[in-house]
Amino acid sequence: MVVKIYIFIFLLVHFGPIESNRAISDRNSGEKPVSDNEQLFFNERNMADVTKPYRLSAEVSESAQQLVGAVVINEIMADPTPVAGLPDREYLELYNPGTTVVNLKGWTLALGSKLKIFPDVTVLSGGYLLITAPGGAKDLQQYGKVVEISGFLVNNDGLTISLYDTDKRLADQVVYTPALHKKGYENGGYSLERIDPDRLCGQRFNWATTLSPKGGTPGSENTVRAANPDRDPPKILSTTFAGHSKLVVQLSESFLIPVNPVDLLKNITAGVVIDSVRTDQNVFLINVYFRPSTIRNGENYSVVLYGLTDECGNTMPDKTLKFSYYIPVKSDLLISEVLFNPYPDGSDFVEIYNNSGHEVDLSGLYLATRDNAKALKQISQLSVCQQYMPVGSYLAVTKSRKGVLDFYWSKCEECILQTEKFPTLTDLSGYVGLLNENQEVIDEMEYTDGMHHPFISKTEGISLERISFSEPASRKENWHSAGKSAGFATPGYQNSACAKADLAGKLISINPEIFSPNGDGINDQLNIYINTGEPGWILNITILNYAGRAVRKLANNYLAGSSDQVAWDGLGSDYQIVQPGIYILDILLFEKTGKHLRVRYACVLTDHL
Repeated sequence: MVVKIYIFIFLLVHFGPIESNRAISDRNSGEKPVSDNEQLFFNERNMADVTKPYRLSAEVSESAQQLVGAVVINEIMADPTPVAGLPDREYLELYNPGTTVVNLKGWTLALGSKLKIFPDVTVLSGGYLLITAPGGAKDLQQYGKVVEISGFLVNNDGLTISLYDTDKRLADQVVYTPALHKKGYENGGYSLERIDPDRLCGQRFNWATTLSPKGGTPGSENTVRAANPDRDPPKILSTTFAGHSKLVVQLSESFLIPVNPVDLLKNITAGVVIDSVRTDQNVFLINVYFRPSTIRNGENYSVVLYGLTDECGNTMPDKTLKFSYYIPVKSDLLISEVLFNPYPDGSDFVEIYNNSGHEVDLSGLYLATRDNAKALKQISQLSVCQQYMPVGSYLAVTKSRKGVLDFYWSKCEECILQTEKFPTLTDLSGYVGLLNENQEVIDEMEYTDGMHHPFISKTEGISLERISFSEPASRKENWHSAGKSAGFATPGYQNSACAKADLAGKLISINPEIFSPNGDGINDQLNIYINTGEPGWILNITILNYAGRAVRKLANNYLAGSSDQVAWDGLGSDYQIVQPGIYILDILLFEKTGKHLRVRYACVLTDHL
C-alpha cells in the first residue's frame, strides 16, 4: 500500500490533476463532448501496475480495455519540417504489444490539458494506429490505419501525452520534449521512436531519434526497437550546499515521492533542523532546506538519503550526504603567483593557495583591483556555480585557459580555472585583491615590474611568485621572478621560488660522476643539482677539458629556482659528443646582494659502462 501511495503522489505532483471541457471529433464519429464537471482520475487500486518494468500480460483479463499498457504511445512526429522524406504531417503512432485486439472506443488521449475521446477504432495485436489532424489521413493512409482527431496538435516545445482507457486508468504516458532527440535533430524533420514498447516506466530513457533516413517509421516497426528494461536504481550525480542552508541533490533519473518527502532523510546530525524538502522531477533534484540558525560556519554535517526508488521500482542503497560551508578569513587563502604582463596572445593569471584546512566554495570568492583612491574595483566572481577548492591545493584563475596552457606547462591542468570575468592587470604596476563572499579582503598584493630580478632585462611572460606563505603578500621582498627551469611560470602548482623548509644536503651536487652518453639508457647524462633554498641565485657552468680549455658553456647567467637541476648530455659547443676523458665542471653561483659560491667538480665521460 505504501508503494501505491508513493506512485499516486508521484503522478499527481509530476503531472497535476487533469480536467477537460474540450470536444473531440474524427471523420467517422463526429463530435463527442466531455461535460464541464467531468474529471479524469487515477484508480489507486490499479496504479501499482504502472510502476512495473513490463506491461501486464493479456492473460490477466480477457477485456483488453482493462489492461494498463494494452496500447502504448510508440512514435511522436511533433515537428515534420523541414521534411526529410515523410509527408508534412504531425502524427502520433500507437502500438498494441499484446495478443488481443484492442478497441479504443471511449479511450482518452490527453495532449497537455486538451482531452480527445477516441471513436470506434481498433488496434490489432502487434498492429499500429496513426493519429493526426483533420486532412492528414490522405497523406498518411499509405502507411496504415489512420484516425483524424480535431484539434490534434503536439506542441513543438514539449507537452505531456497521456493515454487513458475507458475506466480512466492511465494506460501510458510520455513527457515529450525536444531534448529527448539526439543532438542536432531537435529542430524538426525526424520523429522520436519508443525503444521498448514493453517498458512502461522511466520513459525519459526509453525514446530515441529515428534512424530512418525518411524521418520516421509510421505504421511499421521502430528503427530503434530493442529490449530496454530498467534494472538500475537512481544514482547521485552531485551534491551542493547553497546559501548556507540548502542541500541540492542531483539524481540521475526521476523518483517516487513519499507523502512526506522528509521521510527520504534520516540520521541527520544532532541539532540540525530540516524546514522542508522540495523536489523537481523535471531535472531530477531534491532540495533540502535547513533552518539557517542550526547550521554554523566551518562545521561538518551529514544526513542519510534512504529508500529512494525510481519509477520502475529500483531502490537506491542508503547514501550518507556530507555538507558544510566555510567563509574564509585572512590567511586562509593566499595569493601565490601573479602573471600581469603575458606574452602576446597569452593571458594574465592569478594563482591562489588554500591554506585554510577547509574545502572552500569558489562561488564565494572574488578577485579585484584598486583605483587611484585605493577603492576596490572590477570585483569579479571566480565561479558562478558551486565548485570546491581542496585543502592545500593551488588554483590559477584566468580569463583564458588556452592563453596560459599554450605558453606554460602545468603539473595540474585541471587546477587552471577559466572565469567569465577577470580584473584588468596592467603591465607595469597594479593591485590584486582576493575577497570572500562578504567582500572582505582576505589577501592582497601590490605589484610593479621592478619586483622582477635585476638580471632579467625583458619581463614579458614571466610571473612573480610568492616566496613564503608565512610572510605577508604586501612585502615586495616576498616575491620573485619565476625560474627559467620552470618555464618562467608555474600555474596551478607549487612555485619554483617557494622557500624550502628543509635545506639539508649539499648546495651543489652531481650524479653520476661517471657517465656514458651512448643512448643505452644507463647513465646517459650528468645531472647537476642546485639547492640554494631560496630564489634569486644566478648560475654559470663551464665545462673544461683536462687542459683547462672550455668545451661547453652549459649555463650562462641562468636564473635558478630554490631547487633546480641542469643536465650535461656530453655535447660540446659544436653539439658533437666530446672525446672520452676527465672533465671539470666550473660552477659559479651568485646573487644580487654580493653573496657568491664557486666550486669545481671532476667527472668522467666514457663511451661505455
